[in-house]
Amino acid sequence: MAFRTGYAIPMGKLDDEPDADMSNAYSGQVPIFVEFGGKPLASLFLGGYLGLGFGGSAGTIGDLCSRPGLSCAAVTVRTGFEILGYFSPGEKTSPWLGYGIGFEATTLSISGQGNNASVSASGPEFAHFMGGIDFRLSKGFGLGPFIDVSLAEFTNVDQNVGNASQSMSVANKALHEWLAFGVRGVVFP
Repeated sequence: MAFRTGYAIPMGKLDDEPDADMSNAYSGQVPIFVEFGGKPLASLFLGGYLGLGFGGSAGTIGDLCSRPGLSCAAVTVRTGFEILGYFSPGEKTSPWLGYGIGFEATTLSISGQGNNASVSASGPEFAHFMGGIDFRLSKGFGLGPFIDVSLAEFTNVDQNVGNASQSMSVANKALHEWLAFGVRGVVFP
């Protein structure tokens, strides 16, 4: 089992329309990831991941949210399967690389002045590339830096304004990425 946190930067596009950059809607986020699974071999981890990212708005949406009486928050949920390979299992210093595939859902909520609205986008996470180094602090615990990048695409959008809601498919899909870096703690490395 492992836990990681740090900072995630949005990149790419929400869809293939002008001004649809991820950074035009979402600020950076603080992710909290949990990895769970097992090691069939000392150098191989198979399992899953569940991540929550917390942040705000940026760009055009950020300008809207900076108006008096309004506040915005963004939450991203990512889940999937992963495989990690360790280059020096059991050693004091163990570099690793990994790949995952899964699903992402992101919600941006706007509230204030007696009104609430939210936009949720979801879709497949095609690739989640990750790497880092575990420094074994004891037999049962390791800690070290990580970096990862995910490649995903939004396929569905749900909008809620007051009591009205609308769901639709994204017509002009585009890739977006989250680049994350930080610290990872691993139990029984």
